[in-house]
Amino acid sequence: MGLELEAILFREDEPVTREEFLRIIERFDGEEVRDPCTNQIVGKKMKDITIKSDTTSAIMEISLEPKNSFEDLVEEAFNILEEVKEMGFKVYDKGYFPSPGKRWYLRNATPRGHYRLLHWYGYSHWEIATMASSQIWIDVKDLTYALSAINTWSPVLLERFWNSPFNGWREYRVKAWIDFSKTSWACPPNTWAPRPFSSPNEIILDILSGNLQEAEPCKDLSALTLRELAESYEKGEVFARDVNMGITKASREEVSNGMQRWVFRPAIARWKGIPNSRAFKDLLEGDENSFFKGLKTMVEVRFLPFLPKGRLIEAYEAIMEVLDKGPRDVEPSRLLYEYLKAARPV
Repeated sequence: MGLELEAILFREDEPVTREEFLRIIERFDGEEVRDPCTNQIVGKKMKDITIKSDTTSAIMEISLEPKNSFEDLVEEAFNILEEVKEMGFKVYDKGYFPSPGKRWYLRNATPRGHYRLLHWYGYSHWEIATMASSQIWIDVKDLTYALSAINTWSPVLLERFWNSPFNGWREYRVKAWIDFSKTSWACPPNTWAPRPFSSPNEIILDILSGNLQEAEPCKDLSALTLRELAESYEKGEVFARDVNMGITKASREEVSNGMQRWVFRPAIARWKGIPNSRAFKDLLEGDENSFFKGLKTMVEVRFLPFLPKGRLIEAYEAIMEVLDKGPRDVEPSRLLYEYLKAARPV
């Protein structure tokens, strides 16, 4: 299992600036991490931990290599935050801080070129300039079962672990995802809503619905239909746009890694590896087996906000209990109602 913890950092009562973030990472020993699109410094890579800025420099993203013990992952992540505190900074104890505004965002937006595409896709990205999450990666054998279990139990989990109160919402991050779904021309509708899945084929088509979006690093695929992507993928020559809208090419690895982005359901599919060259064509013909053959599948739990150490461990244990119980038998309309009620009491 793995963990990616995001935390909002403050100097006194204001979110940290780009300059302050650079001073923070200077104190850590490790290799500089540069954005592959802008070549600017965004973090440091240590032995098995990487720290980077996220949406803005106010958010520190701590990524840890997988371990067998989730408690060890949490301990390592919070040790980093303790070092940050010793430097005189504060760690905000919630998952959302009211946006400081567009001007602040423009001054402190991360130099990660990957986020430039969000503006192209129509996301109001400055509105989540200070929004942090706890993303847990879980290795699973049955992807359909695990995704359905976490998604159908998500209202119960959200009601227990919400931590981003703002503007009448207990978990304002849900509101941000709803807005993204409405305003982005590339995003399929209701991509934020929990839902069960009946097959791996349904999972893949859910990820690929709407306009195709991103290959890594920072390459736009939205001009392609799924059929055009399938034909290009088989040939091994996928054309894309770079962050400046110039023509570029994307490898099969870049496509398979990047196509997993911008789905905001409580839990989403992840995989490692490269599908075979006919995978997307086979998918169009209803055969998902060739797509998953040779891939390692995982579930990323996306809906948890930043939580203090003890609460994060409790949330992980609750998710493990949900996986033992299995998916709930609940009508889609009822599931959506419960999820919204958990995020915003009605």
